[in-house]
Amino acid sequence: MAGTIAERELSPAAEVRFAVATEADDPAIRRLLRDNPMPGAISLRFEREPNYFRGAGLAGGEDQTIVASKDGRLECMGRCTRRECWVNGRAQNVGYLAELRLDAAARGRFGIVRDGYRFFHALQYGDPAALYFTAIAADNERARRLLERGVRGLPTYNFLAELDTLLVAVAAAPSPQRVVAATPERIPDLLRLLNAHGQRYQLAAVWTEETLCALETHGLPLERFLLALDGGEILACGALWDQRAFRQTVIHGYARALTIALPFVNLAGRIFGTPRLLRAGSVLAHAFLSPLAVAEGAEAMLPDFIAGFFPLAARSGVEFLTLALPANDPRLPALRRRFSTRTWRSRLYRVSWPGQPSPDLSGTFLPDVALL
Repeated sequence: MAGTIAERELSPAAEVRFAVATEADDPAIRRLLRDNPMPGAISLRFEREPNYFRGAGLAGGEDQTIVASKDGRLECMGRCTRRECWVNGRAQNVGYLAELRLDAAARGRFGIVRDGYRFFHALQYGDPAALYFTAIAADNERARRLLERGVRGLPTYNFLAELDTLLVAVAAAPSPQRVVAATPERIPDLLRLLNAHGQRYQLAAVWTEETLCALETHGLPLERFLLALDGGEILACGALWDQRAFRQTVIHGYARALTIALPFVNLAGRIFGTPRLLRAGSVLAHAFLSPLAVAEGAEAMLPDFIAGFFPLAARSGVEFLTLALPANDPRLPALRRRFSTRTWRSRLYRVSWPGQPSPDLSGTFLPDVALL
């Protein structure tokens, strides 16, 4: 009912039609994602080939994508994924706002974004999430200027924390960390560690046997989970999740200075073992280390555990492992010394509307980057 009211109120005035996306919108959504890369020193396209909806419902999340069209052409879109996350040590229904794209042909038409948020907010009436959050690339200055300045008609974006996403180059060196593949008998122990780890952080996913087993429908069977054991106790667990079958990260291009330096950067990479910069148009051959958890008190073993994935990654045609940590995590310097890495920094924000109750948040934030 709220969606019907919102569409009736917004569409005639703005000459833009807002709706919840369906399969019929798939070609237009994929075109919008391809044609509108995320700016930055390294410009990226986050594509959804061969079908946008193939990547929906990761780990039991509930997706709702809003599309805005004018004269039959898709001009703007945004997605909200709701799932159970840890908030102040308790499981809460949380909404993550993502994939906000405004077509280049509609750039500068702020009203589309404003009215799209109004439409989305109306859809939440009567059943809102406990809180909403989003992530913005730290070097996406255009988006940050718009969303951070508190523009009238938009929800409020309150900065929470910075997150560093690491791209770790897979090395040929043998792993010093002995790891074993997970088995069905280990699922209860796996869930205990994932949730004990997640409960220490804000916005980490809550895992159940149902959501864990649902990962297989998106290319992550249980045998791609690896465990580090101390006797019978699991000290660390993680999975190699290659999402390229339904979500791709494409190198769109580089800032002018990087373009000029590209041959020299790659030459230095061959000499010093740092990751090369891929040519524009390349799909990043990466896989997430996700879900990922380390037992309390065993945090120092993370570098060895990451290296334990290298043989599986090499056999799978994966050149880079992707994981995220808080930007102030004390383990980051050791990881950068140990591995050849590149870092993408993003900023996390709580998104709220006037009158919307929302819990106070403090502590360390670590949402699961593979689910964002």
